[in-house]
Amino acid sequence: MAEMKLIEAVERFALVTSKLTDEELEIAWQWRTFDANVRFAFFQTYEDLRTLAAKLISQRTSGSKLITTAQRSLAQYHSAYRDLQAILLGADEELLDIPPEQDEWPLRATLGHIMAAEREFFARIWFAVQQHRQDAEQAEEATEMTSEEVEEFVGSYDDFERTMNRLSLAGILAFYDSLHKRVLREITDIRGLELEAPSLWWEGIPLSVEYRLHRLDSHLRQHTIQVEKTLEALTQPPSEALRLLRLIYAALADVEGVIVGDWLLGQREQQELAATIQQRAEEIEGIVEG
Repeated sequence: MAEMKLIEAVERFALVTSKLTDEELEIAWQWRTFDANVRFAFFQTYEDLRTLAAKLISQRTSGSKLITTAQRSLAQYHSAYRDLQAILLGADEELLDIPPEQDEWPLRATLGHIMAAEREFFARIWFAVQQHRQDAEQAEEATEMTSEEVEEFVGSYDDFERTMNRLSLAGILAFYDSLHKRVLREITDIRGLELEAPSLWWEGIPLSVEYRLHRLDSHLRQHTIQVEKTLEALTQPPSEALRLLRLIYAALADVEGVIVGDWLLGQREQQELAATIQQRAEEIEGIVEG
């Protein structure tokens, strides 16, 4: 993950700006020597993050820890995760258990399904890689991870379900964040032929670790669309401020994606940008409230 100060600064900026109206985006804001408005502060934040991502890519490609295929796949999955977070910036607590239509899932059910699937993907990716490492020389056939082994690795599903049913929206997002960080942390070392390691699950045929890595991304994208449709059915289309924050979260994901597997890359640069974004958020808060 990115340096925590940068994540916290972006989250602070989102907290200050997510409820801004279109009219408030027109409020004057000074950037360097230019007379701009609050809307421009969003784009400047977006540009700053994209600039940092470009610089870090250059650093990484010239360094000793070149990004692997698996790490790039995890970066794509992380981009999907940040997109879901951005969409949920517009969600109010009371929407959590309201279905958009009869027989359709409320947000709690959709988010629970996302996390339940990712627990399984994560466990089976890890298991297939471990089996490959142990059996590479013997070239034994793939074995399926048992339900007991899954439970030992990611915890009881019953406990998970009870937790999901009692948490607030903020609690669910914090719980998901812990799972997501664990996925990124524990399977970043997959290399080379390990991507071809066979994984058995409900499909009945062995599928590669590489396939399952990309399912982390595509499955999350699939249900992010479902979450987006649910929110639009229950409320209004996202405001301009929320649309702009979605760009900013995508740019943050660009920065974070570069450092997957090289977690200390660009810490100084990240901290410097964090300070800039934090100050910007404070300026906007003062302008809007004043």
